[in-house]
This record gives sequence, C-alpha cells and structure tokens, in this order.
Amino acid sequence: MSKGALSQDFIVPPFSVLSARAKEWQDRKRLWLDLGIDSGEGRKEDLLGGYASAMAKWSETNGKGTTPGSWASKSIFDPVLTELCYAWFCPPGGKVLDPFAGGSVRGLVAAYMGREYTGVDLRPEQVEANDLQADALGVKPRPKWKVGDAVQLYKHVRGYFDFILTCPPYGDLEKYSDDPADLSNMHYDVFIGAFRASMKQAAARLKEDRFAAIVVGDFRDREGINRGFVRDTIEACEDAGLRFYNDAVLITQAGSLPLRARGGFESGRKLGKTHQNVLIFVKGDPKAATEAAGKVTGYEFEGSA
Repeated sequence: MSKGALSQDFIVPPFSVLSARAKEWQDRKRLWLDLGIDSGEGRKEDLLGGYASAMAKWSETNGKGTTPGSWASKSIFDPVLTELCYAWFCPPGGKVLDPFAGGSVRGLVAAYMGREYTGVDLRPEQVEANDLQADALGVKPRPKWKVGDAVQLYKHVRGYFDFILTCPPYGDLEKYSDDPADLSNMHYDVFIGAFRASMKQAAARLKEDRFAAIVVGDFRDREGINRGFVRDTIEACEDAGLRFYNDAVLITQAGSLPLRARGGFESGRKLGKTHQNVLIFVKGDPKAATEAAGKVTGYEFEGSA
C-alpha cells in the first residue's frame, strides 16, 4: 500500500523541530480557534508583570495601532500542538491527565478528539471559566477540571490514565495568583521540590506502556542566568519512573519579540527566546506504548478537505 506525504499521514511531519510559524500550522490553528476555543478566559491580565501596559504605551507613542491583545499579556497553549500530542501519543478514547491544567485548550481539544480529559488547577476562577466554555461549546466527552493542588494530586485524581499532557508554570516567570501554594509564588528551589513531587504522583497514575508529554521552556533568574528548568524537568520525570524518549522544539510566533530583543541583547547579550521544549517520556516499553497509541488520526474539521 502506498503511503502519502508525511504531512498527510501525520498532520505535520514528525520531526524534532516543529514550527508554529508555518502557514499550514497557522491555518490549522485558525480552524481550532474558529471552533470557539479561548484559553485566555479565566487568566489574569498582564501575567508578565507590566509588559502589556508597556506595549500599550509604545504603541501609542509610535503610532503603530491599538494596544496589544491577549496574545501579549496571556500565555496560551497551542491547540495544534495539543492535537499532535493526542494524535501521536495518546490511544483513541484514552484518558488524559493534566496536573497543571491552566486554560481550556488541552481539555477542549481532548474532547473534540474523543479523549477523556481530567485537569487539576489551583485557581477556582480558572476552573469556572473552563467549565463555562465547555458548556457553551457542548463538547463530549465533557472535560473534567478540578480545583486542587498538583502537589496533592492524590486527593483529586482516582484511577489510571493513558497519557499525561501538561505545561507546568515556569517558576515565577508568570504569576498566576497570590496563593502561597501556587508554584509561581515559590523560590526556585522550593518550586522544583514541589514540581518533582507533583510529577511523581502524576507518573504513578500513568498506566504501563504509555507516553507522557511535558511542554516547558527555560527561564532566567534575577541575574539573567538560565535556571535549567528543561534539565530539571527531565530529571524530575526520570526520578518519577518515566524514561526520556523524544526531545522536540516548538518554534513559536515571534509576536512582540522584535520589539523586546534589542534591549536584552545590547545590555546583556541575551538572545530573544522564541521556542519551547516538547519533552516526551515513556513509562514501560516504547514499542508497546506505540501499539497502544494506534494509528495517527487528526481532528476532521467540518468542511475541510
């Protein structure tokens, strides 16, 4: 039997570099957003600590248009990346665990793709916003978001899962709440200890011969030195019994980066960050996990070819 192009058989070519800037990626992202997904709902404005207001002033001063939208002040998860993670690594009809749920994207995409999603988030307002969006869209199977602390995952989650997909907070880079239990409020050493405990509990809920995907990025301390969060994530997952299997880089949209890169580079030779790391782990046998994941099938949008 002849095989089609990689992009036809696997949604996008299964390479270790994924580009969210590519036209095909952006076209597919628009299809997802046209379904009504808005992961910015329930999230605080200006998570980056005044950056959006600074951008607004820059825009007004330079006459470059209106103030920046939610893309500038809220970090949201890419629905195409979510689709790929489910299609490539999660069994059809499988159960997904997300210990750091955040916005609605991962839960809604799971529902559209026939996966049962359970996400845990510390903030009641975020869970409420996610629930309202799921109700408005009428998705089935209905995603489940629970208010809870990932460090105490055992209190909120029962049973076993076929896939872990999550994006933990990047230390104190973004502040999500004033709750002292919120990892984004912790000193990095304390944060890593809590993160390791969370991943150990999540891994214990993953079935044997299954995959996990953790989307992370490095971030700097106050002196501008990279924390090594990617490395620490790998170590935390390996300590939890997950084996490091794939390492992919997602090239993200440049967005406002050209406006910010000059200052950081001229003052400290800091390169403008425009990628995230997609880390894939396996629990058990990779071949058995691949068999369980089955054939790659993306979401079929109504009216699309």
